[in-house]
Amino acid sequence: MPSATPLKPITGMLKKRIIRDLAIGLSSGFVCAEVYWYYFDKHLKRVDNYYAKHGRASDR
Repeated sequence: MPSATPLKPITGMLKKRIIRDLAIGLSSGFVCAEVYWYYFDKHLKRVDNYYAKHGRASDR
């Protein structure tokens, strides 16, 4: 019969995993928000300005 080997203690692993998951989630959220505000939002403003200047096709 093989002898039982002691397992590594798992203390602190859950805390490290939660901190890592929160850090990854928040940082990726901030990156996505920056991409939205600096690229997609500018595109929406250009489209809105175009239609404000030229009017909608249904108005003619």
